[in-house]
Amino acid sequence: MGTVPGLSPTRGKCCHYAVLAVPVVVVLVQLCAAFNLDTEEVVVFTGPRGSYFGYSVEFFTNSSSISVLIGAPKANTSQPNITEGGAVYLCPWGEPNCSMVDFDKQGDRHFYINNVNTQVEFKSHQWFGATVRSHGNSILACAPRYYWRTEHDAPFADVTGTCYLSVDSLKTFVEYAPCRTERHGPVGQGYCQGGFSADFTKDGRVVLGGPGSFYWQGQLISATTEEIVKAYYPSYFLLSVAGQIQTGQVQGSYDDSYLGYSVAGGEFSGDDKEDFITGVPKGLMLYGVVSILNGRDLKSMLNLTGEQMGSYFGYAVAVTDINNDGLDDLVVGAPMFMRRGINGRLEELGKVYVYLQRGPLLLEPGQSHLLGQQAFSRFGTSLAPLGDLNQDGFNDMAIGCPYGGDEQHGLVLIYNGHAGGLMDTPSQTLTGQWASSSFPASFGFALRGNKDLDHNGYPDLIVGAFGVDKAVLYRARPIVSASASLTVQPTMFNQEEKTCELITENETIAVQLDSVKQNQKESIRRTLFLDNQQPVLLKTLSLTNGKRLCFDTKIYLRGEEEFRDLLSPIFISLNFSLDPHAPVDQHGLRPILNYETEQRIEQKAQIQLDCGEDNICVPDLKLAVYGDRAEVYLGDENSLSLTFNARNEGEGGAYEAELYVVLPPEADYSGIARNNVSLTQLTCSYEAENQTRYLVCDLGNPMKSGTSLWAGLRFTVPRLKDTHNIVQFELQIRSKNANNSESEVVQFDLEVAAVADVILQGVSRPDKVIFPPPNWGISQSLRDERDIGPELQQVYELVNNGPSDVSQSTLEVRCPLRAHGHELLYPLLSAAAEGIASLKPGTEHHIRRREVYRDLLAEQGNLTCSTVECWKLQCTVGLLERGASVILSLRSRLWAETFLERAYKQYVLECSIEYKVDRMPYSILPKLKPSGSKKVVTAVVWNKPDSPFPVPVWIIILAILAGLLLLSLLIYLLYKMGFFKRSDPYGTTMEKAQLKPQASSEA
Repeated sequence: MGTVPGLSPTRGKCCHYAVLAVPVVVVLVQLCAAFNLDTEEVVVFTGPRGSYFGYSVEFFTNSSSISVLIGAPKANTSQPNITEGGAVYLCPWGEPNCSMVDFDKQGDRHFYINNVNTQVEFKSHQWFGATVRSHGNSILACAPRYYWRTEHDAPFADVTGTCYLSVDSLKTFVEYAPCRTERHGPVGQGYCQGGFSADFTKDGRVVLGGPGSFYWQGQLISATTEEIVKAYYPSYFLLSVAGQIQTGQVQGSYDDSYLGYSVAGGEFSGDDKEDFITGVPKGLMLYGVVSILNGRDLKSMLNLTGEQMGSYFGYAVAVTDINNDGLDDLVVGAPMFMRRGINGRLEELGKVYVYLQRGPLLLEPGQSHLLGQQAFSRFGTSLAPLGDLNQDGFNDMAIGCPYGGDEQHGLVLIYNGHAGGLMDTPSQTLTGQWASSSFPASFGFALRGNKDLDHNGYPDLIVGAFGVDKAVLYRARPIVSASASLTVQPTMFNQEEKTCELITENETIAVQLDSVKQNQKESIRRTLFLDNQQPVLLKTLSLTNGKRLCFDTKIYLRGEEEFRDLLSPIFISLNFSLDPHAPVDQHGLRPILNYETEQRIEQKAQIQLDCGEDNICVPDLKLAVYGDRAEVYLGDENSLSLTFNARNEGEGGAYEAELYVVLPPEADYSGIARNNVSLTQLTCSYEAENQTRYLVCDLGNPMKSGTSLWAGLRFTVPRLKDTHNIVQFELQIRSKNANNSESEVVQFDLEVAAVADVILQGVSRPDKVIFPPPNWGISQSLRDERDIGPELQQVYELVNNGPSDVSQSTLEVRCPLRAHGHELLYPLLSAAAEGIASLKPGTEHHIRRREVYRDLLAEQGNLTCSTVECWKLQCTVGLLERGASVILSLRSRLWAETFLERAYKQYVLECSIEYKVDRMPYSILPKLKPSGSKKVVTAVVWNKPDSPFPVPVWIIILAILAGLLLLSLLIYLLYKMGFFKRSDPYGTTMEKAQLKPQASSEA
């Protein structure tokens, strides 16, 4: 995809049938070629298992071949009697198999010394291939652990190291062992380990590092390939190379410094003669040093010192022109650099230092040094200049972390260069895909780049992973760098305008329109649609490098009734990407977008509001809240009505104004208050976010300036706990305005209280006792309780009408027992109770005795506990929940003999019961503990009984005679008055006889 200038502007008009806004999107995309490493189509080379294949890697390109050289320092070869001598493999590009290069076909050499056949060299375990470098047709491979015996009777051999050089593309080989000299032992070059590091200068000169020379002071040795080849004689064991230069031994304070641990070539002195850079990781009291040595005589010109002891500053060095100023720059690795972490402990992260050359021997640190991000990953173990990988004019760098990654398989980080050094963050991360059961995979331990292996014009990278005996080739592929612009016209529009005119200078391509800003709530989303009635416009274009293409589209805003958000901007975005199904290029690589490309571009437009010329509304929101109660009770549903007054006293409307009510955990929302026609009926929604529940009520969109509305909300507070004394509601008005968008938070507090309404009831059964009792006679001996007198039962009930619970109450019953030595009641100990925690019957211990000063039974009156001796019963009531009750039933008998002795006297026995709430099961103390009393009375009523004495006979006879005399006197008086002389109304007897049948027939 690409652009070219010269597209003429377009002009057009449009008219719309609805309230529409028409932003115009203008996008300019400019594409250019760049390159990146392909992680999908990689080439993996695999060597013999356990050979450490991939310990060193190198590109080898000449006029006839394109190959990769891979060192395997523990590989077995065909050399006779040699175990794990090490090898170098040649892996041609495009072929799956690698072949071993026979640098040395001979076994260990033996010389006759004093007529004794003596082995003078030891090639087993010499780690040949630990270092491999190439320059044109020349290839150098070294065995830094090569031993040779210096004297016949010496008990040990010297680790001098040796190298083999080919200058004709691996056809012939010569040995180069500059440390195999007569200066043997640790005092000389006996422990040199020559070839531990090696490199070629730009003009083909060989430089070797031997960190073990001179009591491990270290040494750097250099000679040209011509000088090495000329000095080589196969039959000579000790060779002297004419023209060779080398560093010498210095004072003992430099012992154990490891000069030559790493080596590179670059020009830093300004004499156009390439100099040598070597790492001295244990120099200067373990702070580490990097020395720049003159390329002519290896004299030290400049030393750079590490900043932390033990960081191994100088473990790896690399030279490249990072900032594209024509001067070589220096990169130094310190893989054991430590930094104190968040927990205060030191973490080994590793660090890479960048030094930019500003002039001869003038190096200054880059804008930033690079710090590893994972502990113990050994960030900076390997460094590889890559060349300009992304074609931005600055060279790039690969940095190895052989123990990085989630499973410590290894990482390689790609850092792009810029004018100030290397970027702070990697542009690409290559991850090891293999695990080893016996040794870390060490992916990234060896790196080489800045070679175009596949001849596609772009540099490639090879990565070694010796722990799994693999090396991976990453090829560079084209990257599309795109620059795009997005313009919206108009940026502010009036919804009432139905016509428009569009004038654009460019058109858009590959536009994806989205009206919703990220994280915007679904309830306030604004909807846009295109002229084709689809929510997204997808466009596929085919562009060549340097070509420009524009595209135009119209965007319509939906009707006002379909969205709420009038205040927030309308966001319009452009997304573009490469077609993943596009064909690959001639090299089999598929291009990708540059990682720095901004693929999503966003612009915005706004709806014109009635808020003045600046289109900025500034409300002033006020809120007042009133409740119909001040406290709530434990155990109750606690209905609550909140009435609020919401006002906007500002100069502009409050858009999408909403009342937010944060509910306490104890409360539930019931609904809108509708009992008052003056209250505004709101639309509210109940929502929850995390552990917070809240109510959102719409107050208007906009809530215009001067608005004052009253509304009510209903709640219940049923889940009260006694852990908090206050239940708190938080209310606030919120809007989407940018200025003064919220009112102050108003808190409405309810006090939590414990309240119980306890009722005490009592009844006597019967409430009247009639004397004398039926079928009862005075017995001289009491054999049964029935001989005492009539039974009396008293029932008491204690009811908790709530709303709170009662954990303990006390009941106390008092009844008259005796008066002046006369028994009144005989209490029975078998009292029954339901729900009573403990019952103490009226035993002698609980009888309260009082003195009586007069015989109250001599006259009628009430028998109460204030005037007679009483017995007392105490009861303890346990947990009494809301609606629960307890019943106490007491039985006693009246002493009939006491009352019969005073017949026809009217008495009322009065029993009293008192209750008191002792405790309630809450940590919140009640404001008032309920208590009360009840009186239960029983009346004694008399019935006159039949006389117990017989009537005398003479009285009966006298009464009969008096009755007969009175009857005679009455008959006599009737006779005198003529009562017996009146005529019969029916005549004579005959007449009666004659009348009877007739009367019968008539009847």
